Amino acid sequence: MRIIDGHAHLYPDESAQKVIDRFTDYHRMEPLSGLGKGTVSDLQEKMSQSETEYTVVANFAPIKSLLKTNEWTLTTCYEHRNLIPLISVHPEMPLEDVISYLKRGAKGIKMHNGIQEFDPSSEGLKKIYQYCNENRIPITYHCGETSRVHMNEYTDMSHIIPVVKAYPHIPFVLTHLAASDPTLIEKTAESCPNALFDTSIAFSGEHCIHRIHHELWEDDEKASAFFRKIGCDRFAFGSDYPFGNPVSDIRRIRQLPLNEDEKAMILGENTAKLYF
Repeated sequence: MRIIDGHAHLYPDESAQKVIDRFTDYHRMEPLSGLGKGTVSDLQEKMSQSETEYTVVANFAPIKSLLKTNEWTLTTCYEHRNLIPLISVHPEMPLEDVISYLKRGAKGIKMHNGIQEFDPSSEGLKKIYQYCNENRIPITYHCGETSRVHMNEYTDMSHIIPVVKAYPHIPFVLTHLAASDPTLIEKTAESCPNALFDTSIAFSGEHCIHRIHHELWEDDEKASAFFRKIGCDRFAFGSDYPFGNPVSDIRRIRQLPLNEDEKAMILGENTAKLYF
């Protein structure tokens, strides 16, 4: 069974702990012992432990550090071929820059609309969406909240769904189970066939930060029934490392009351279709 972690974040060794401390403090995440170190070596160790073949590095950054973050992500993933790079964008970024990143090895785009503070429907993003729609380039959105801090409304599904509907040839990855509301997932799955829901933080094998998501995801039987109801081809494993633990997440998915084909889709096959 091929395992691909579709959602992780990495930082340079010298700044990783500072970034994580700043992030968890600002978002009042109450980090627990399972929190990762955020470094390449720590992630590679966890990939080895969990038999993960590839991990998607979904880094993002505000405008002031966006170019530096993109360069570091591309360089790091080039040096470690089991890492799949996504690049970060903003509404003022020229389309030519995005195309250049893709030609250099980026496999898609990650948007954290909350931290990056732009509306997914921003006029400046339309040229990027149009290019991605024409070329079926995947886009990953941060959806909803992962902590008790509400930054702004830009990660609300009401801001995201209109874009997903407007560009039907873009494979969109909606993280954190699209804000984790089962009713909303069901409606979105029906109206947006180009949407894939990643499990990060909302469905986890170990809570590494303060838990805020829907109770359904705590119950293996109920969660499995819901995956089947929507279709296991619509869900993808993502750990949100270092804020989630891929080892324990994978272990839990392997133990779900699903058949092996269904587990394989969630653990890697659905993500593989996006990037290979």
